[in-house]
Amino acid sequence: MKKYILFLILILIFISTKSFAKELDLGMHKIIFPNKFNIINWNDTSFGSSFCQEFSTCFGLIDNKVLEIVNQVEAGKNFEEIKVIKPIITKYNKMIDSFSDTKVKSLFKTTKNILKKNNSGTFFTYFRTDEKINDNDMLSEYGINIDEIREMSSSELQKFSNKIKNEITSGKDYYMFMDGLFINFDKFTISKYSNKKPYLIINGDITYLLTSSKIKLGNIAYYISEVDDKLFVMDGYCVVNCKSFFADFNQIIDNSFKSKNKSSKSMSTKKDSDFINQIQELNELYKSGVLSKDEFEKAKKKILN
Repeated sequence: MKKYILFLILILIFISTKSFAKELDLGMHKIIFPNKFNIINWNDTSFGSSFCQEFSTCFGLIDNKVLEIVNQVEAGKNFEEIKVIKPIITKYNKMIDSFSDTKVKSLFKTTKNILKKNNSGTFFTYFRTDEKINDNDMLSEYGINIDEIREMSSSELQKFSNKIKNEITSGKDYYMFMDGLFINFDKFTISKYSNKKPYLIINGDITYLLTSSKIKLGNIAYYISEVDDKLFVMDGYCVVNCKSFFADFNQIIDNSFKSKNKSSKSMSTKKDSDFINQIQELNELYKSGVLSKDEFEKAKKKILN
């Protein structure tokens, strides 16, 4: 029975590791992400500006079907000519001609059905800017100073998180980022690592407000931090099949960023401690007669080098 349980654990570890086996090496960061996604540099595409805006580094993680569509568009095809999304484009055009709640609901229903059918509906994006983080207009608009955040205590960070959230939402739990489109916040946390690097995590869902009702469009997640004093953002959107979306997003963040933010002081202390332990163990082996003087000196020299 023990061997069987061990075997199951090894399989689960293998599956977990394998599913997050792809890597995007950006120098400052290595993004570890699930196998089912493909890397795309949005700055190399004709419609990348709509994703990237002021960010100089802008990469997407997209599934096979979305990559197929992007490649067709880049090859010169119009959206109306792409078979898989043609029903969506047709309904969208009809909705523009005469807007109604019924047509909007029908459009979203068709979109979700197509995404489900093609095992699609989730994508992630990594952005990085070249400007200094304290020069960022978005941060300065809300009076966010990174140097001040670095010195805040845990309780101060919690109060600061609530203050910024209230300013963004005008005291509510949602934020309208486009006409009729709202982000409903489930999580809004400003915190920092042991090396004082600050970060913001946002989890929530997107809702579209109709005349008489509203439609939940999917889930959204943001992770914002700094690297070499530059702002970077990792975000994710999920429209269908979102059961593991937040867990997948958290794993990308943990694998790609959190391990890089351990305190260098604690790592240095650990190395010093390991070094001292090795010397002490070597000395005990010499004193007990297990090692000759010559063997002791050679081993000690190897550790010192």
